[in-house]
Amino acid sequence: MKRLPAFVVGHVLGAMVVGAVIGSFLELKAVVNLALLLGANAAINALICWWWPGFNAAWWKLWPMATFISPLMIAAALFTVDQWDCVVGTKRGWDCLLAGFGPLAMEACLPSPLVGLAARWWVRRRSRG
Repeated sequence: MKRLPAFVVGHVLGAMVVGAVIGSFLELKAVVNLALLLGANAAINALICWWWPGFNAAWWKLWPMATFISPLMIAAALFTVDQWDCVVGTKRGWDCLLAGFGPLAMEACLPSPLVGLAARWWVRRRSRG
C-alpha cells in the first residue's frame, strides 16, 4: 500500500488543528465542525494540487496553488468581494452582520499549506541524512 505524501498529511492535519483552535474560542461542537470543515477543504485542495503542480513541485509553485485555489478560499474571496462595501466600512447595518466571515475564512486557509510544505521539507531532510 502506498503512503500518503508528507505534504498532504501536513496540509490536512494543519488545517484540522487550525479549525480546532478557531473553534476552541466558541464551544466543543465548533471545534469538531471547524476541524472537519477545514480538513475536508484541505483534502479537496490536495487533490487539486496532485493534479497540478504535483506534490513534488517546487515550493514556489505548490504554495500559491495550495493557498489560493482552495475551495474555501475562493468562496470566502467571492463573499468578501460581494460584501466589499461592508468590509471597508462604507455601508453599515444589519446587511453587514456577517461580512467579517469572508476575511476570517481566508485567514483560516493560510497556515495549513505552510505546514504541508514544512512536513515535506522535514521528510526530505530526514531521508537524506
